[in-house]
Amino acid sequence: MTECDQTLIYDHPVRMIRVAVACGLAGILASCSISAAPNESAPPTADVSPQPIAVSKVKPRTIRHGPRSVNRVAITLDADYSPSAAEHVDNGTYPRQVNTAAIKFLEESKTPATVFVTGMWAQKYSEYLQRLARNPIFELGNHTWNHDAWTRTCYGLPYVGSEEAKRDGLQKTNQVVKDLTGKTLFYARLPGLCHTKSDDQLIASEGLQSVNMDVSTTDAFATNAQEVAKGMLKQAKPGSIFLMHLNGAPNAPVTAEILRILVQGLKAKGLEPVTLEALLQK
Repeated sequence: MTECDQTLIYDHPVRMIRVAVACGLAGILASCSISAAPNESAPPTADVSPQPIAVSKVKPRTIRHGPRSVNRVAITLDADYSPSAAEHVDNGTYPRQVNTAAIKFLEESKTPATVFVTGMWAQKYSEYLQRLARNPIFELGNHTWNHDAWTRTCYGLPYVGSEEAKRDGLQKTNQVVKDLTGKTLFYARLPGLCHTKSDDQLIASEGLQSVNMDVSTTDAFATNAQEVAKGMLKQAKPGSIFLMHLNGAPNAPVTAEILRILVQGLKAKGLEPVTLEALLQK
């Protein structure tokens, strides 16, 4: 049974115990996507030579929501980027895959959020990655290297192919984010939310806590921000984790508008948006 089939439950967070170990990491390949800003044509390339990485005692499980006993929720956004998206951006059929309006709203409203980045997105849009990393309201997470699926059937996504490729993708993304921002990642979300219990074991072995969500309404392919936000608010409760996207058009064109309505509605319900770390702390 895949993770997509399992019942949503809350798994108590674990405290990270960091142990430095030497690990050889594969070299990082280039770019990510979204319509270009000035000087985006040649993004900085991260040094991905072998580095000590953090290993944590993480239980092999997937967190779907936080504790129901506190009036807090987590807004999470996935920054997807794949070889297919990169091709579309390069030929001009996709705009830059960064929703700057959503980032600006979160910054100006001081609304905390956790952003799960693919390694390709992090490297392509390094200036936006660094912008997020510099602001304490944002937390970064791992969304694999190139958004390949971890199960053979997952919404038509290409299959990653092997356990080695899965592990390599997590490690490369961890390293490129570390090189570009100095940040160590502690949370991971898989493309399409599709994975198995053995995948949870693999993710935990890399010191990452697997995180999904418990609010099924998302911004993917949405055009009516009011209706989507209304659906999210209807499901919102203490401990909820929301899933949205930071790419903008064509796959998530109204995220900024949804956020404006959602954040106001959460406050009206007495629910405070926080990062995953703040939500899941004991």
